[in-house]
Amino acid sequence: MCTSLTLETNDGHHLFARTMDFTLDFDQKAMVVPRQYTWKNVSGKTVIAKQAVAGMGIEHQDQAILADGLNEAGMSCAALYFPGFACYSPNRDLHKTNLAPFEFVLWSLSQFDSVQSVKEEIDCVSFLDFPLSLLKTTPPLHWILSDKSGACMVIESTKQGVRVYDNPVGVMTNSPEFSWHLQNLRQYIGLRPGQFEPTQWGSLPLNAFGQGSGSVGLPGDFTPPSRFVRAAYWKQNIRAVENEGEGLTAVFHILSSCEIPKGGVTTLDNLEDHTIYTSAMCAESGTYYYHTYDCSQISAIRLSHENPDADRIKMYPFHRVQSVHDEN
Repeated sequence: MCTSLTLETNDGHHLFARTMDFTLDFDQKAMVVPRQYTWKNVSGKTVIAKQAVAGMGIEHQDQAILADGLNEAGMSCAALYFPGFACYSPNRDLHKTNLAPFEFVLWSLSQFDSVQSVKEEIDCVSFLDFPLSLLKTTPPLHWILSDKSGACMVIESTKQGVRVYDNPVGVMTNSPEFSWHLQNLRQYIGLRPGQFEPTQWGSLPLNAFGQGSGSVGLPGDFTPPSRFVRAAYWKQNIRAVENEGEGLTAVFHILSSCEIPKGGVTTLDNLEDHTIYTSAMCAESGTYYYHTYDCSQISAIRLSHENPDADRIKMYPFHRVQSVHDEN
């Protein structure tokens, strides 16, 4: 599961945000990956970072694996689950850059400075069916990217090949394919923040019980289609987003309607799916914000305050205790 969205403020700041919903906690941490960070991709090719990156992830087998992040050029990327539809190549392509699905976030953010530059290179990428040892399987992923130009796109690798979609609503969740979600929005064009006027059926006058009648039919469950519709509706209608601070408040409020409390969703294996953390990124300020399931306090990593040429990855703690401001 997971929900993501973009938002542009009235003063031209571009934010990207996502929930990380999963059954397993990998002891992830916020981190800064410096320029010149070197790693080997799934085919053994050495990759050297050109951009410093702030994001959330783990270090595993001498490699940083990011679930999402922001680079110093202002481009953001996140991986979301895409079960039942993701399909990857069983063999390496000697004429392309071969990547495991879980390598794409770091690769794209460390190598490129814009959505357009990734789009121009994606035909040269082959996604390999290669398991992540922590999961003992290849994670089924698709990706959403955005940058400070306002561009947003989705990349999906399916049986039909690698598809790239411009994202006109700036929202993404999980399965099915992104194009299906866009068509599904047509079912909800009657939703509105305003109220329905009183009417009369026969001789019976009818009026709404209270405020909110225009949003009757907005789906409230946790399935990917419903979360997509909720996020798109709130993004379309949220007000008073003047600057980065208000934009940050807005994206966290929108995503709060999609966050999963523990106990709300269990899998067929009786595992508990929940929102492990929620993150937000601002392209212009180069700031990575996040709060965790157990701590609602927003933490911030500002790339302008970091050393982009450091000789190692810098880790920040993943807060697991609620931070409470005591007024007395």
